[in-house]
Amino acid sequence: MGFLFFIFHSVSFMGSWNTVAFFGSSFIISLILEIVGTNKGYVFGKYSYNKTLCPGPFVGNVPILIALSWSGLIYMSLSCSNLILGTEITGVFPYSVIILTSSFITILDVILDPIAVDEGRWKWDLPGKYYGVPLQNFIGWFFNTTVILLLYNLIAKNDVPVESHSYYVKYAPAFLFIILPLIAARPCFERNLKSAGIIGISFTLFLIVASITSPL
Repeated sequence: MGFLFFIFHSVSFMGSWNTVAFFGSSFIISLILEIVGTNKGYVFGKYSYNKTLCPGPFVGNVPILIALSWSGLIYMSLSCSNLILGTEITGVFPYSVIILTSSFITILDVILDPIAVDEGRWKWDLPGKYYGVPLQNFIGWFFNTTVILLLYNLIAKNDVPVESHSYYVKYAPAFLFIILPLIAARPCFERNLKSAGIIGISFTLFLIVASITSPL
C-alpha cells in the first residue's frame, strides 16, 4: 500500500515518465549492487540473507523486496531533502538534493541495519564493530543512492505536471521519513541497541527542526 502511494505521488508531481525512470532505475541498480555485494563482497561488504526470515522470492541470493525497499526509502528521503532545502519537486534533482538524500539514507541505515542483524535477517562474513555492521556497508548505502540519483538525472525529463496540491499532500513522503527513525528507535532500545536508538530519536528531532526552519 505504501509503495503504491509513492508511485501515485510521484506521477502527480514528477510525471509518468520520470516515475518509471526513478522507480525502475532504483530497483534495478539496487538489485544489481545487492547481488554484487552478497556474491562478491563489493559495495556493501560480503554478506548473506537468511531465506527463512526474508520473505518473498530471491534473485541472485537477494530478496526482491529489498530492492523495492530501496526505492521507497530513497523516494521518502528525496521528499524530505526537498522540504528542508526549500527546493521544488522537479524532474531533475539538484546536486545539493542528491547529496542530502544520500546522507539521510545513510544515517537511517545506521538505525535500521543493527535491528535486522540482531534479528538474523542478514549477516556479514566479517562483522564490523558497530553491532556487527561494517563501515563499508554505510559507505555502500551512500554510494548506491548517489549512483541511482545521478543515473536517473541522465534520463529524467523536466516537463513535470503543474498542479495545485496542499502542503501536506506534497510533502507526505517527507513526513513519513521524518518519523521513521523515531519508530525504529523503539525496537533498538528493546534489543539493547542503545546507540542506534539514541541516533534514531536524535535524527527525527533534527529533521523536525530542519523542516520547521526550511525556506518553504
